Amino acid sequence: MAVFDPIQYKKIEREVYSLTAASYEKFGSTSFEAYAQPLLEGAQLKPGQHVLDVACGTGIPSLMVSPLVEPGGTVTGIDLAPGMIELAKKKAGERGLKNVTFQEADGESLPFADESFDTVLCNHGLVHMTDRAKALREMYRVLRKDYGILALSVWGTPDRALTIGIVAMAIREIWPAAVIPGAPMWFDFGPEGVLEKTLTDAGFRNPQTTTYSVSLVVKSGEEYWEGVLGISGRLQMLLKSIPQEAASKIKAKVIGTSENFRSQGQIEIPCKEIIAIARR
Repeated sequence: MAVFDPIQYKKIEREVYSLTAASYEKFGSTSFEAYAQPLLEGAQLKPGQHVLDVACGTGIPSLMVSPLVEPGGTVTGIDLAPGMIELAKKKAGERGLKNVTFQEADGESLPFADESFDTVLCNHGLVHMTDRAKALREMYRVLRKDYGILALSVWGTPDRALTIGIVAMAIREIWPAAVIPGAPMWFDFGPEGVLEKTLTDAGFRNPQTTTYSVSLVVKSGEEYWEGVLGISGRLQMLLKSIPQEAASKIKAKVIGTSENFRSQGQIEIPCKEIIAIARR
């Protein structure tokens, strides 16, 4: 049985997501903006606030936040993958945004002083952390005491977060050895009560969770497959590591399952995401 190696995992995540930053942006920008919208609403952002976006990817939430905290506010985006950071910086420059900065950093070891931020955002980034408890303690540490707000999103269970659950269930069925005990999984916080307990254990007060429905609309199963593959460096890495026959079966299963959601000439795949708001 494979043994999870967190150091190697981070190394691969850093490399793979750097290499796939362009495809992540191409296929994921619209959907991740939709996923981020309820997160930003829950964060109650105001002008003059200083916001940290953990695991910012290509800067999608950060760039959405920028005008919301003007005048006087700032946004700092961090990500483990330098390729993601480079693309985020490019986008901010093209839009002429002056209050947004991006830097390469590990969410489990934030390079900021205590109580540096009014708000910390993490849009589907916690599931990528090898030590989630440590990452949350770091987010807690850099928040302002007593009034700092954490706003984060995670996926529901695979049968509810179907935009990626379809893929995960196909992998479990066709190549279950891909699931390594101890490795971060997309759906670890999906079961009821898990996220709230994890946040409370990290020191946060009165975490409140809300489930939102965000559908992915595509023209075909092939388009869905290409999109999911494009945004997930982890999936690309997996498919290259298993026999070609198994990879082909996973692809066929995913495309076939997605077609079950076809209606009126398009495919609409439902997805449940969980938004948590908590205070330091």
